[in-house]
Amino acid sequence: MDRDKANQVFKLYPAPNENEVMDAAQDLAGDRFIAYSTWKWMDLSTKTGGRPTYYYYYAYYARPRPPMRPEMANAQQQTAANPRPAPRGAVHSAEIEYAMGNLNSNKVYAWTPEDYKVSKVIQEYFANFIKTGNPNGKGLPNWPQFGANQRMIIDVNTRAEADKVRARYEFLDQFYVKK
Repeated sequence: MDRDKANQVFKLYPAPNENEVMDAAQDLAGDRFIAYSTWKWMDLSTKTGGRPTYYYYYAYYARPRPPMRPEMANAQQQTAANPRPAPRGAVHSAEIEYAMGNLNSNKVYAWTPEDYKVSKVIQEYFANFIKTGNPNGKGLPNWPQFGANQRMIIDVNTRAEADKVRARYEFLDQFYVKK
């Protein structure tokens, strides 16, 4: 990678201090693992599919699974000799148990009222989308279509917000898209 591209990476994935290095590394790794390709799929589908698409971001930074229930402590196999770092957010596909409405069946975690609220919201959006092709419905925050330079953040405070990562994905395009 040439110096200009390296500088652009530092601009798009800033880490102005040592504490933010892990966040920047996680963002870059996540983008390269799945976020960019999912965005690219939506971008192309929007341009060629003739149907609206909807972009959501399950807020890994705000909605990791809750702690394990005390009686599940042995499942962690965490000891002073085998410490594990605290989770840095939700794992890939963590929203599935919320979307399926089966938090109760996973007895490992101490689900909170906030978890059940998120589950209800995501179930309503998904059910609306399955029925009508549009996730919006009565009592839900408006979910704009992809291309409106917004994405839906699904969390306790579900909301649409400006798409702050598009520039990262457009930068990554040059490494994957043949012109």
